[in-house]
Amino acid sequence: MNHSSLLALFRRLVVAAPPLLGAAFSGGCASNGCPAPDWTQTVRLIQFDAGFIYDAGVNDLIARCQASASDCGPLCEHFAQYPSEIKSCNLVLADAGGWEVRIGEPTPCGGRTPQGLAPAAFGRARDALGAWLAANAHLEAASIDAFEILAAELGAHRAPPALIQAAHAATADERRHADVVGQLAIARGSVPPPARVTRGPVRDIESVARENAVEGCVRETHAALLACRQARAAADPAIRSAMTAIADDETRHAALAWAVDDWSQSLLAPAARRRVREARREAIDQLINAQLTHAPLAGLPADARAQAGLPDQDAGARMAAELGAALV
Repeated sequence: MNHSSLLALFRRLVVAAPPLLGAAFSGGCASNGCPAPDWTQTVRLIQFDAGFIYDAGVNDLIARCQASASDCGPLCEHFAQYPSEIKSCNLVLADAGGWEVRIGEPTPCGGRTPQGLAPAAFGRARDALGAWLAANAHLEAASIDAFEILAAELGAHRAPPALIQAAHAATADERRHADVVGQLAIARGSVPPPARVTRGPVRDIESVARENAVEGCVRETHAALLACRQARAAADPAIRSAMTAIADDETRHAALAWAVDDWSQSLLAPAARRRVREARREAIDQLINAQLTHAPLAGLPADARAQAGLPDQDAGARMAAELGAALV
């Protein structure tokens, strides 16, 4: 899929999504809002000589969790950004000393996530939308590494210069996006944590093609579709402006993923091509099932979703299903 065909597809899917029927289409798409692998929110508990600094209610939750791991749920619900979506909950002694609450939650955003991305340590945010923006800014920063890795691996496998140049250009785009979205988060009282990525050696061409098929052709393309909606529907003018400015960049990034897919297919043996196609189809199925079953954005309050221009569960599920049908 090239840039023009992606724009046409996104236009059709977004314009058809209620409650935006008949609204004007305002451009391309950005890379936020896509379900991705689970992440771990880490909250370092603040202590002083007499104990923890929190009020009696929170201190009681901490004491109950320290006494029994089975009683940690209420403590994690207190600190979680998305309490209804908690998948794991642990209170641990940190290596540097002190206690940390580690909460497994669905990632609130997506796009091209690099292999080796470390879990981010998010503090408690002032509001849910600020926390969501901080998480998005963190993954925008991680995408800088993702495209630097892609450019290096494309070069190692002698890809066409145009693909390598596009990956380098995407790196610069993501650096700018991370700054823009980070400033939106900071304005709402949330500071994005740095993205820490452990890089490995250059991978074989099948591994590169498989990651690109999953992270680029599916997740990045879906993230771009959702941000099309944000560029049109965000009630917060600053978010809408940011998404509109970011939009065309991210649509080009999705188009780059499909161009890399086309190129890499010619280098793979038939069995490897089948495995890459199967990985892409599995990622599509996971995307659709995630929207239908646990709605990754459901933990974000309705007013915050409206401010960000994100769909409700029904609209999100429909958009994911129709996109999946187009990508098979």
